[in-house]
Amino acid sequence: MTSPLRLALSSLVVAAALFPLSVPAQQSPVRDTLRLEAAVQQALEENPQARIARREVDIAENNRSVGNAGFLPTVTGQAGYTETISTSEQTFLSGETQSTSGAQSTQANAGADLRWTVFDGLRPFATYDRLGAERDRQAAATEEQLGVLAADVIDTYYEVARRQQQLAVLREAVAISRERLRIVEVQREVGAASDLAVRQARVDLNADSAAVLRQATELTNAKSRLNRLLGRSEGASTQFAVTSTIEVDTALAYPSLRQTAFDESPALTQAREALRAARAQQRAVRADFFPQIDLTAGLGYSQLDAESGFLQESTSTDLTYGASLTFDLFDGLNRVRRSENAEIRTTNADLAVEDVRSELGTALTSAFERYRNRLRLVELERQNRAAVQANVDVALQQFELGTITSVELREVQEQFIQAESRLLTAQFEAKQAEVELLRLSGRLLDRLRTGP
Repeated sequence: MTSPLRLALSSLVVAAALFPLSVPAQQSPVRDTLRLEAAVQQALEENPQARIARREVDIAENNRSVGNAGFLPTVTGQAGYTETISTSEQTFLSGETQSTSGAQSTQANAGADLRWTVFDGLRPFATYDRLGAERDRQAAATEEQLGVLAADVIDTYYEVARRQQQLAVLREAVAISRERLRIVEVQREVGAASDLAVRQARVDLNADSAAVLRQATELTNAKSRLNRLLGRSEGASTQFAVTSTIEVDTALAYPSLRQTAFDESPALTQAREALRAARAQQRAVRADFFPQIDLTAGLGYSQLDAESGFLQESTSTDLTYGASLTFDLFDGLNRVRRSENAEIRTTNADLAVEDVRSELGTALTSAFERYRNRLRLVELERQNRAAVQANVDVALQQFELGTITSVELREVQEQFIQAESRLLTAQFEAKQAEVELLRLSGRLLDRLRTGP
């Protein structure tokens, strides 16, 4: 009578041993299997925050133009039309009088003015450099945001995989507990088991069934979080599976990660570009101490038609051009104040670079230590699972011989399930540590785009 139970428990051992490779089918219908690479790509393209971030880069790129920097002249045009109806009484010195009633006059004019600043202390060059630095800083900020998004997608993806695998383990446990209840009921009928043993088997079956329901809910919630990161619409289907393998790169080396981080980290790049922008702004402020030279030109046209007055008709076309030089002799020492503030901001930006560099080094060291510890933990949990698996084999033999009770066998079963859960958690946390290391070093997106 115990052979079916042994077969069921052995199936749990085999299925659990194959967990990193496959997962039994879900009870609910599953439409497809979502691959990690496809999930990350979809998130980078469809996630609203990713789309907003890319458009911020577009704005910064548009701002970096020769016109916005002040290299190009400005041209303004104007036009006007007026119509006047007048009534007048005039008496001249000779005594002659003249009266006009309802005399109509019209005047039309149009013109264009050009102003071109040809020298103002090389301010346009400094402004153009600052705009370029701001564009590059925004690009680095977007890269960092996309890296965080990719890391969130990977973590959530493997959270789904972990819960998917855990659900499969728990369903196997339900099957075993149901078989155990059936066997104990048969044993009670022949007088080999008590009512207490049957009730205990039923309680254990109910507990396992409740664990399956809880795990199924957690799996659905994890899939919903993944859908949100992927930019899918609210209420998107969760009837999909993910690849169950949790592969962890065990070959990451700290020296190369540190070097790459200091060279390519988006956070450090942002600080460096902010320093570059501050230095460019400092040069722009120094331009206030130089004179400004402008070239000007204008073209105007005017036409007058009148029914009264000295002129009946007048048409004129004017062309003007010239140059001007302006220089503030005294502005309340505001130029000095702006120059001092620009120098302070540059110093602060330089200090910020050093602070970000130090913070990055600390975070990288902590992340790598966590990564190494999680790899060790995975190995320990694998050894623990192997030991518990051996206990399962011994317990099955003892149960067949009648030297242990079904309750004791249940304890061995729970130990094996717990060992599997700890191993899954250790693998998941090791993957999280790997992803965080790659994100901090700036390698994560490159690895996703090109592969390991």
